[in-house]
Amino acid sequence: MPIVRCPTPADTAAALARVRGQRGAALFLFFGSADPETGQSWCADCVTADPVLRSACARLRPDLALHECPVGPRSAWKNQPGHPYRQDGELHLERIPTLVLYVDGLERGRLVEADCAVPERVAAFLGD
Repeated sequence: MPIVRCPTPADTAAALARVRGQRGAALFLFFGSADPETGQSWCADCVTADPVLRSACARLRPDLALHECPVGPRSAWKNQPGHPYRQDGELHLERIPTLVLYVDGLERGRLVEADCAVPERVAAFLGD
């Protein structure tokens, strides 16, 4: 499973434009950035979901690129309606973690928050 790091909203926008303009499938994972003091995401749901998502993606969809899209520090995301991912007309991200599946340029579904930590839900989402 190739991993594509999209460290900024501009990088994510470019990757989304490429995916939306072509045939095939790709995954985008939005999550809280790592806290420099702990090395872990500031988002507790993201910390819980991360191993479940990565294991399932690698096992069930190794053919798909996984685009990692950190939303930034907690202060840039929480209660910030002007965040670029919240403002994106098509993406309109509201909560994290969020795993989005694109197929042939169109969003085919998303898993949000606690659903990302349930192996059975992740497997069903990925087509197992």
